Amino acid sequence: MQRIALTSWSIHPYLTDGTLALVDVPARAKAAGIATLELCHFHFTDTSATAIAALRTAAAAAEIEIFSILIDAYDISQADDTLREQDITQVAQWIDIAAALGASHVRVIAGEASADDSAALRRSITALLRLESHASARGVTVLSENFKTLGATPANWIAIHTALGHGGCADIGNFPSETRVSDFAQVVAQAASIHVKASYDDAGAILPAQVQQCLAAARATGFAGPTTLVYDRPGDRWQGIAVLHEIVRQAFA
Repeated sequence: MQRIALTSWSIHPYLTDGTLALVDVPARAKAAGIATLELCHFHFTDTSATAIAALRTAAAAAEIEIFSILIDAYDISQADDTLREQDITQVAQWIDIAAALGASHVRVIAGEASADDSAALRRSITALLRLESHASARGVTVLSENFKTLGATPANWIAIHTALGHGGCADIGNFPSETRVSDFAQVVAQAASIHVKASYDDAGAILPAQVQQCLAAARATGFAGPTTLVYDRPGDRWQGIAVLHEIVRQAFA
């Protein structure tokens, strides 16, 4: 069966308005028929050893895989050596948290620089290789993503993950709509995880065609990593997640 996952970004309002605590997310995800989670770093309001152990225990009790921490900050591509080193250190600390949590991966943003900044790309790859060394010693794998400007193009995404020697995270919705399917097709063979972010019409109804085409391409490659539901529309998040969940389920049926 396909590993359908959920990012905590999809339930962001519930985690920030007091409706749901992070430690309760594994059980709630299980109730929604989801067995894998990706957790955004900013949803960790407490990173003490006690809190991380409690979350790990909750995930184990619910039989939930915590695939990754999505580190949604820091710029490891910036030219200022001091600032870049500070950000690399911050990312490394989140890798340590991921290891304590039992997450197998972290996702690190390649950088904020322009996609055509070759020097920034080299700095980012150098930093990612350092972070991968730090992570692998702790049983964690570093992924990047077509998220933010530097890693947004298929060419840069491929260069980054070729250097790392393994696949990365491919977010369907982060590629431009006009080239989404063809851009995704360029990277999917190297994808270790897929983020399923769909488009919607003015009435809020999902437009499934591009997602379906991208998932068909993923299936054709034999993709076996987590396929993560990314939903950030107004209204009942769990209802919207369920609709997206069914589209992904059917794509891999």
